[in-house]
Amino acid sequence: MLDKILNNGCIKYIAFISTAVLIKLFTLHYVMGIDNILWVTVKNFFIIMAIFCLTAIFSTKNKVKAVLIANFIISVLFFIDAMYYSHFYTLVPVHSIYQIGQLGPVSNSIFALIKPLYFLFFVDSLIALIYLRRDKITTGETSKKQKKSLLVYLVVLILLVTGMNLGTAMNTEGYFTPHNSGVINYHLYDIASFIDKTTLNVEQVQALMKSIDSEKVGKNYHELAKGRNVIVIQAESIQNFVINATVNGEPITPVLNELIGNESIYFDRYYEQVGWGNTSDAEFISHNGFYPSKRIFSYKAYEKNEFVTLPTSLKEKGYSSIVFHGNYANFWNRDVVYPAQGLDAYISLEDFKVDEEIGIGLSDGSMFRQSVDFLKELPKPFYSFYITLTSHHPFDLPEEYKVIEMGPKYQDTVLEKYIQTVNYLDAQIGEFIELLKLEGLYDDSMIVIYGDHKGLDMRDEEANELISSFMGREYKEDEMHKVPFIVHIPGGGVQKEVNTVGGQIDFFPTMANLLGVELNLKSTFGKDLLNTENGFVAMQSHVAQGSFISNEMVFIMSNDGVFENSRAWDIHTGEPVDVYSAREGFERAIAEINLSEYILKNDLVPLVHEKGLEKILELEDK
Repeated sequence: MLDKILNNGCIKYIAFISTAVLIKLFTLHYVMGIDNILWVTVKNFFIIMAIFCLTAIFSTKNKVKAVLIANFIISVLFFIDAMYYSHFYTLVPVHSIYQIGQLGPVSNSIFALIKPLYFLFFVDSLIALIYLRRDKITTGETSKKQKKSLLVYLVVLILLVTGMNLGTAMNTEGYFTPHNSGVINYHLYDIASFIDKTTLNVEQVQALMKSIDSEKVGKNYHELAKGRNVIVIQAESIQNFVINATVNGEPITPVLNELIGNESIYFDRYYEQVGWGNTSDAEFISHNGFYPSKRIFSYKAYEKNEFVTLPTSLKEKGYSSIVFHGNYANFWNRDVVYPAQGLDAYISLEDFKVDEEIGIGLSDGSMFRQSVDFLKELPKPFYSFYITLTSHHPFDLPEEYKVIEMGPKYQDTVLEKYIQTVNYLDAQIGEFIELLKLEGLYDDSMIVIYGDHKGLDMRDEEANELISSFMGREYKEDEMHKVPFIVHIPGGGVQKEVNTVGGQIDFFPTMANLLGVELNLKSTFGKDLLNTENGFVAMQSHVAQGSFISNEMVFIMSNDGVFENSRAWDIHTGEPVDVYSAREGFERAIAEINLSEYILKNDLVPLVHEKGLEKILELEDK
């Protein structure tokens, strides 16, 4: 049938393009570590062939050129996917179009991801173009007869792909991932999910409500920091493994170590829960007690919503508020959403004297120093929120600030770069605290420090090997997501280490308790970590959805979407446990994230704070 559609020259040309596409698909899937690589590659190959058929059907002049253009576009997608996957270990999502405006400040990080090998995705397009021009291969407008033949091919391909996807859905409970779908197939699924309306699984929510109702709530440390100024430092990329760690006998974080041991509450099993918005999502989760958007960075997804947040709650108690950030005001859409988040003043790069730039913005040291004058003018009490930047990937730091002697084992490695920037931030926090003391702002304040997200990914072979060696144990998902959370209350008389598992979603209720803010604990998904024993952390980025950490275990859902292929281990011993013992936690993680998404998509946060999470079920019944 093909010879009725194309001449011999065209057949050779299309055969070359098709073979090249198959090789590129297989290569990208191999790099992604897909287990069932042949099945997934063939499925995606069929989809691309269907795209070529559609291109030929609707091309008005030259089908061959149209296919060449389609192939080039696919090569661009592969190039972007390869680059994106090398850092985020997933495929570039459709909502990234909203993040184009965020690329400028992180351009160094982006360029660091480009590898020369990725340009091989374009070699076939170049060869095909040369071949096309040399042999002057052309085709006329597609005739009705040719279109019928192409439609037959198209229908067959669609049926094949549909059947293969049904098989995947049956094996994975409808859970599609890049690893069980493949590159093109997953992008199509991602687009469909992006435009699909969020629905609620009532049975999931009912089970979740029973779990919440069974939890006991206390009042320990209630109002311990009532009336104090609050100074929150969201520390860029700081992970917990650096706390109390040394290099050649030299502490990496001497300032934080001292804080932890001096009138502080230290949460040593605290985990990041960010989504697509990374740093901005860390802010969102912490201030709101809801999960980040599954589809786009939260400050864009919910920019028109009404919220009840930690800052809005403190405002009702007479607090003023201010945010400090050493980058542009519109980075992550902050300038648009901060008023609804209850954050009154926003001091960004445009407002600072840019006297020292490091990495993607104003240096942390300069930001801290300049911020003190703003704090002095604020009505008391105040809530201040700092977003640090200097320890951002790719961890570039001027030589004069590199004071840790790493030794030959770690010299000039990504771990060395990371540790130097962490040590720099630690030192700047120390100088900032001294300034607070000097200006009389220390004694009446509560200083809170937490990490926003991971700095080094365990899936990066070099980073994993280095950190595992450094820690003396395997660098796994729980360690990767663990970030420090320190609450320092000068004169508070409390020195405590909290071992309950918690995450950024617990920040709001924990702070509310300490500051005397009355909060219905059924109005957020977080818990007051000072008054609960049943810690639970659901994660939705860097691991497959359904993964969680509890006081007993760590469960990591398999990337292929098959529950039985997942991993689970005892959080204390690291020994493997039966994955089926994690089924309840898996379903709870899915339920919490889905319910949170439903509430936020439908702008129901004020209602939930007034009536509780169970009110959502009543709405569904109507």
